[in-house]
Amino acid sequence: MRAWLLALAACTASPRPSLVTTAETSQYLRTGTYDEALRLCHDFARAYPHVACDEIGRTVEDRPLVALRIGTRGPVIYIQAGIHAGEIEGKDAGFAFLRDLLDGKVAAGALDAVRIVFVPVMNPDGHERVSPNNRPNQRGPEAMGFRTNAARLNLNRDYVKADAPETQAVLRVLAADDPVLLVDLHTTDGAKFEQDISVNTAPVAPRGDQLAATAAALSTQLVQRLTELGHLPVGFYPSFIKDDDPTSGFAVSEAPPRFAHFYMGARSRLGVLVETHSWRTYRERAASTYHALQAIVEQATRDAAAWQRVEHDAEVADLALRGTSVPMVWDNGPHTRPLAFRGYAYTKQPSDISGADWIVYDETKPQLWNVPREGYIIDGGFAPVVAAVLDRHGIQHEPIRGRVAVEAFRVQHVTYPPMFEGHARVELQGAWAPETRELDRGAIRVPIDQPHVRLIVQLLDPALPDSLAQWGLFDTVFERKEYMESYVTEAVAREMLAKDPALRATFDAALAADPALAKDPARRLEWFYRRHPAWDERQDLLPVYRR
Repeated sequence: MRAWLLALAACTASPRPSLVTTAETSQYLRTGTYDEALRLCHDFARAYPHVACDEIGRTVEDRPLVALRIGTRGPVIYIQAGIHAGEIEGKDAGFAFLRDLLDGKVAAGALDAVRIVFVPVMNPDGHERVSPNNRPNQRGPEAMGFRTNAARLNLNRDYVKADAPETQAVLRVLAADDPVLLVDLHTTDGAKFEQDISVNTAPVAPRGDQLAATAAALSTQLVQRLTELGHLPVGFYPSFIKDDDPTSGFAVSEAPPRFAHFYMGARSRLGVLVETHSWRTYRERAASTYHALQAIVEQATRDAAAWQRVEHDAEVADLALRGTSVPMVWDNGPHTRPLAFRGYAYTKQPSDISGADWIVYDETKPQLWNVPREGYIIDGGFAPVVAAVLDRHGIQHEPIRGRVAVEAFRVQHVTYPPMFEGHARVELQGAWAPETRELDRGAIRVPIDQPHVRLIVQLLDPALPDSLAQWGLFDTVFERKEYMESYVTEAVAREMLAKDPALRATFDAALAADPALAKDPARRLEWFYRRHPAWDERQDLLPVYRR
C-alpha cells in the first residue's frame, strides 16, 4: 500500500516548468519575446518556494511590468535589466543566474544572507519594438528591442523627473524594499577594445561619510573577482574623453541622479552599473553578465550587512547637513595617471564620406551648494506638481501658510538648450537673496531633517543639473503675462523722473554702461516698466524658496 501511495504521489506531482530561455536554446543567437519573460517570471514562482512574481506597474502601452522576488531574509539586492531594451543580455543572463542560484549551483549561502528583486525587462514596450537594425554597433542577438519606451523616453534619464510609468513603478519598489544595492545591467557602445565588461559603482565623489569609500572597495572587489572568472574588467565607464580619440583617455566623475545607479547614491545607497562590451558576441556578453551577477551576489553574501550599516550611518550624517555647504556637482580635475588599457591597434584615415578622419582616471574638484537650515518651500500655485514628484521619491512634505522670511531665487538669465527627454530644459543664472513672501494657498514645506537630504537638494536647488527648475517644471515664471503699452510707458517714465530726480542719474548711468540698452527703444522703456509698481514682480521668481 505504501509503495502504491508513493507511486500515486509521483504521478500527480506537477512537473517543474522549463526555465530555459530562447537565448540558451538558440545558442545565444536570439532572445525571447516579452511574453517569454512574463512566463518565466511566473514559472519561477511555481517552481521554487519563497519565490514570487509580482506585477509592479503597467507600461505606456499597458503591458504588465513584473518583478521576480527571491528569498525571505536579509537586505534586498535590486537588479534591473532591459531599461535600454536593445541591451538585453541582462534579462537572459539574469534568468540563468537566478535559476542556478536557486538550484544551489552558484553563490552558495547567498539566500541565507540577502533577498533579490529582479526586474527582467524595465522597458517592455521598447523590448517589443524588435528589429535587427536597432543596435548597428552591437554583435547579436539577431534582433533586439529599442532604446526608449513607447513615449520615446530614455528611462535611464528619468529617475529624478520620473515622467514614465515604468520609472514610477520602480521608484515604488525602491521605496518599499529599500534595497541595500541597485544593479543596472547594460551594454556599452563606443570603440573596439579587448576589455569585455565594466563595473561602475556609485557614489564616486567623497561625501564626508563612508559610502563612497565602500563603493570604491566594492568596485575593486568586483574587478578582482571578474578577473578570476576569466574576464577583462575595468572599474570605470570606458568612454573616451574625446570621441574617436583613444589618446584622450578616460575620466571618472559623479554623474547627476537622472541615472539609476547615481540616483541610489543621492539616496545614500550603493549602485552598480554593469556594462558589457557591444562588440563581443551575445553569448560572451551574457556570460560576462552572469559572472558579474555572481560576483555581486557573492560579495553581498559577505558584506550586505556591513553595507547596510554604512548606509544607515550615511543617512544619519545627511541629517546633519542642514545649513552647511556640501559638494553636489563634481568636475574632472587636471591630474591624470597612466592606465594599461587593452585596446587594439588603430589608424586614422581620411574619409570621402564625412570629409574628416575616422576610424584615466581623474581627480575631481567640487562645486559647493548650500543646504538650507530648515528646508524648502514651494509656493501654492506650483505645489501640486512638485508634490507629485516628491511623492514618487518618498520625500515628506507638509502644508505651510502665512508670511515667511525666506531666501528667494530670482533668475537673471535663461538659456534654452535643445529638447531633451521630452522636456524643454533650461539653464539658469541668478542668485538667492533674502525676501519676505506671503505664501499662496496650498504652499508646502519640504523639511530637510528627513532621509535623502542629498536627493532633496538635487531636486529643488535650481543651480543643479537635475533640479526640477532645470527640467522645465517652472517655465511659466519666465513668460511675461502682463504688458504696458509703449505710449503708456512714455508717460509713466516722465512721471517717475519727475517724482525721483535721482532716477535720471541712474538711467543715464545705465545707458552709458550698456550701449545695447542705449540703442534699443523697447529695452529703454522696459527699464522704467520694471521699476514701476505695475511690473509683475513674480516674473523670473522661482516658486522654490529656502530658509
